[in-house]
Amino acid sequence: MLTEAEALRSDAAIPMLERRYCEGIYRIDLRDLKPARLAFEPRGGWEWRHELATSPDATVVVVAEQWRPDEFYAVGDQFGPDRFLDRQRATANIPVHVTLHLVDTSRDASRSVLTARASMPKSSDDRPIQWAPDGSLIAVSLMSKAPGVPTTLILDPTTGDIRHTIEGAQLLGSLAWHRYGDRLLLDRQGRIVEHRLSHGEERPLPPLPGAGSSTRRPTPPGSGSHRVLGYADEEHLLSVTHRGSVMTLCSISPTSAEVQPLARWAGSTDMYPYMTAMPPEFWS
Repeated sequence: MLTEAEALRSDAAIPMLERRYCEGIYRIDLRDLKPARLAFEPRGGWEWRHELATSPDATVVVVAEQWRPDEFYAVGDQFGPDRFLDRQRATANIPVHVTLHLVDTSRDASRSVLTARASMPKSSDDRPIQWAPDGSLIAVSLMSKAPGVPTTLILDPTTGDIRHTIEGAQLLGSLAWHRYGDRLLLDRQGRIVEHRLSHGEERPLPPLPGAGSSTRRPTPPGSGSHRVLGYADEEHLLSVTHRGSVMTLCSISPTSAEVQPLARWAGSTDMYPYMTAMPPEFWS
């Protein structure tokens, strides 16, 4: 299991205000609950965000780090607590960056493979970094500063080279990769499409049972429609419905009216669940 350690520190410019700082990322062995710090050093500053994804063989962790340059903090410190709006305006055009780090847990080493002037998608229901099932590629979705258009990059984890660039679409759910690695489920302007990496063609998903006249993302959450989480297998998708305080995980066939409930739970419904594919030996 991966977890972040955080610390609260006082803001130098605004008395009585504390900011969150990242102290590091840790792997916790669930067999003995012992933590081990990853060989990754977060940037200083409180304007940050991290997204994590572990390779299928659990030897590499991708850390996407959203950060601001030192200029952001230097300019911000010039304004006292009574000039909050001035501070916001002065730092608004200082760019946000995202850096992709590959952390090799077997060698306790880390290296950066990509830095882009962009930000990560705001949605907490979709994972912006996802490994191909065989570990040969990494997909990452980023947002441009203006006008906020998504781009999905497909990278080679050994070299950091960008193999594919998909403009105007972002990764869907948490199991966007098809198990054979050539297909991706994407959100393109609210519509779910299946993208073929081999030739770049896309097709929108047909209307799903209970999802209305077109396959779109339910907005706001809780509309009762199916929210697609990714591929269940070669022929089915995983989806979740949210009604009241109950969520139901279902398997759906896009080519028929077949809907099979798999699990149901009650509790917090503020966000949709993340799913993780486990290797067959996990269940033996």
